[in-house]
Amino acid sequence: MSSAKFLHLPSLTGLAMALCLLTAHGADGSPLPAPDYARPESWLALPGQPSAAGFTPKGGGFTDLQAQARADVFYIHPTTGMRKDMLNVPVDDPDAAKLGDLMLMAQATPFNGVARVYAPRYRQTALPVYEKSEDEQQAPMNYAYADVRRAFEHYAVHHNQGRPFFLVGHSQGANHAQRLLSELIQGTPLQQRMVAAYLPGIPLPRSVFQEDLHHIPPCTRPAQTGCAAVWGVFGEGKGNNFDEWELVTHWNARQQRWVAAAGQPLVNVNPVSWSKKTPRTAARVHRGAVPFGVEATHFTQPRGQLVRVLDDGRYALVAPPLPPELFNDGGVFGGTNYHVFDISLFWLDLRENARRRLNAFLLQRDKLTAPLLGPTAAVSIRAGQPVHWRVRAVNRPVRFNALGLPLGLALDNTTGVVTGVAQSVGVYPVILNAKNASGTDTADLALTVKE
Repeated sequence: MSSAKFLHLPSLTGLAMALCLLTAHGADGSPLPAPDYARPESWLALPGQPSAAGFTPKGGGFTDLQAQARADVFYIHPTTGMRKDMLNVPVDDPDAAKLGDLMLMAQATPFNGVARVYAPRYRQTALPVYEKSEDEQQAPMNYAYADVRRAFEHYAVHHNQGRPFFLVGHSQGANHAQRLLSELIQGTPLQQRMVAAYLPGIPLPRSVFQEDLHHIPPCTRPAQTGCAAVWGVFGEGKGNNFDEWELVTHWNARQQRWVAAAGQPLVNVNPVSWSKKTPRTAARVHRGAVPFGVEATHFTQPRGQLVRVLDDGRYALVAPPLPPELFNDGGVFGGTNYHVFDISLFWLDLRENARRRLNAFLLQRDKLTAPLLGPTAAVSIRAGQPVHWRVRAVNRPVRFNALGLPLGLALDNTTGVVTGVAQSVGVYPVILNAKNASGTDTADLALTVKE
C-alpha cells in the first residue's frame, strides 16, 4: 500500500487551490520563485542533510538522536524576514535564511532527542506586514500558508510513512500550524499519528477549539496526546501591552480569514508543569533555559532554576527578569515581552516533555511492548559523593547499557542502577539503552558532575 493511499490526504479545496495561484512579487516586481519540496534546498532541515536541527547546546551534554528516533517533527519557523520592500520574503533571502537557521537551532533542537526534524523554507510574510491592517494581512498570510501546506502535504506523502509526529510552530509558524490542524490534520488519519502540537507565540482564543478544532483539544496535562500546547511568555508585573499584542492574528476557519484575538479568552499552559492543575511553578522546578542572542553565551548549556512561572489563564508570566547576559532579542520586542524566547527559555522542559508525550502515545495508541526510557534528560551529581540512581524505563527491559559514564560510575546491566563515586567535575554526554525481546530504546542523558 502506498503512503499516499494510507494517509488519505484530503484534496485541495477550492479555496486552497486559489491560494496556490496567488502570486507575490519581489522588490523589482518579478514573481517570487516557489519552493519545490521535492528538492532538499527547499528545506531548512531534512533528515540525512546537515542542518542546525542536529545541533545541541554547546557544553550541555546532549546528543542528537534523530537517526534512532521513532517519531518526526514538522517544524515551521517564525518570521525571519524583515524586508520593507515586499509583503512576502523569498526563500533565498540571505538575511532571512541566516535568521531561519538561528531559530531552527533554538527551537527545533529540543525535539532531536526523540524525532527526525523536517522544517520547510517558505515565502513567509514579512515582519512589517504585521503593522498593517487586518485586511492588508490576508493575502500575504494566505500566500505564506500555501507554501507551508504544500510542504506538509509533501512530507505526509513522501516522508512520514505512518510514523508518529509532532507539529511545532512559533509565532507566524504557529499561525500556519494552527491552520494545518484545521485543514489537513483534524478528521484525517494524520490526526491519529499526531503525538501533539506545540503552538507558542500567538494569542490563540478558546473559540478556535470550541468552533473549529473540536477533536484537537488544548493540552492541559503533561502526558496528554493528540492535543495542542499553547503559551506565550511575558515578564511578571506592569508594563506589558497585552492589548496591543492581542492584535496579532490567528486563523478563523468559520470566517475563512486571519483575525485578531482582541478581547477574547485565550488558551495558555505553563510550559514547566504542562498542567492546568499546576498554573504556578517555582524556579526550583524549571528544568532549563538555553541562552539566546548574546554571542558569549548563545546556545550554551541550559540554565536550570532560572524563572518561576505563572499561567494566569492568558500568558505564561515569568520572574525574575531574564538576565541580559543570557537573553537578547536585538530590540525586536524588548522590555518584558519575551516572545523571541518562548521556546529557548524552556528548552530542557520541552525536550523532556516531548519524550513523555511520545512514550504515552506509543504505549496507548501503538501498544508498544519494547522498552521506553523515561523522560529525564539531565541529571546533576556531586564529585566524591556516592551515587545510587536508577535508569527509569517501562515494558520490563531485560538489559540496560550506558555509554559515556564518568570514571567511577558503573551501570548494573540487569537492574539499570548506576552506582559509584564520580571523581572528575564536568558535563558528560551519556547514551542510555534499554532492551527486551520486543526491541530497544535509546535516550540521551546530560550528566553534570559538580564540585
